[in-house]
Amino acid sequence: MSRRPPDIALAATLHDPPGALADAIAEGLPRLAALYRGVAVATSPPTAARVAAILAAHGAHAGATRANLRGPLYRLAIRGALATGAAHVHYLDLDRALRWAARAPRELRAVLRLGARHRVLVLGRTPKAHRSHHLPLYATEVLVNRLMAVRVALARPLDLLVPSFVLERDAAARLLARSRARDTAVYGEWAALVLGLAAEVAYLECRGLDWETPDRHRRAVRRLGLPAWRRRQETPAEWARRITMAADFLAGFERALGRPPITRPAVRTFAPRAWRPLAPRRAQRWARER
Repeated sequence: MSRRPPDIALAATLHDPPGALADAIAEGLPRLAALYRGVAVATSPPTAARVAAILAAHGAHAGATRANLRGPLYRLAIRGALATGAAHVHYLDLDRALRWAARAPRELRAVLRLGARHRVLVLGRTPKAHRSHHLPLYATEVLVNRLMAVRVALARPLDLLVPSFVLERDAAARLLARSRARDTAVYGEWAALVLGLAAEVAYLECRGLDWETPDRHRRAVRRLGLPAWRRRQETPAEWARRITMAADFLAGFERALGRPPITRPAVRTFAPRAWRPLAPRRAQRWARER
């Protein structure tokens, strides 16, 4: 007997100019369709046309933005998910969603069940999942998460920068109405705005939100090995880029705190959900097929 998906739509974004994820998208969209009431993917203008065609063929393309900016792209995804009529909206980048559904569907289903019971559920990464990312990203995001927690007097840092959350549809509509950021600052803006959408915010750290970027570079990762490939991303240019992004996150967070004023929410933290990654042989086959 097939499971009936929860009344949640996935709002996802995709930036994939070379079409590196085309095969993974074609294979993974049916998995996502089985997990959600609807799937709405907004694509950046440079994303490969064949990728957009695959999304459209599955009824999952929410359109493309005119400008290659994160703010309009993320808001378009939320609007597309709301158009499905679902009671809740789950925001998550498409490459992360594909990886999560393929490698740990049990955890993702449990997360969605929890999300359906709360007005606002913020999804972060477990410490191990966060550390799986390359060092320039991890180090700068940990600092920003700590500074944001101090700014709104949270008892401890939350991982607000995935970004991922499940919102009741009226809360998602309020997020859209309040969001103004154009590009990278949207990460910080949304962190502040989401915390202000409910008096109590549920929070859950997830193992399935480990580093998704290697999925776009499977040949290089197989050739070098993941540790060596990860170290290749630790360049001075990447450190400079991530430091600039961190400053943008904080600027977006500060601007959002003032419109309207956001008071400290009560945070209810849940233990990580059930985790059952692919068995070793299945995981090896899944990696080879990419």
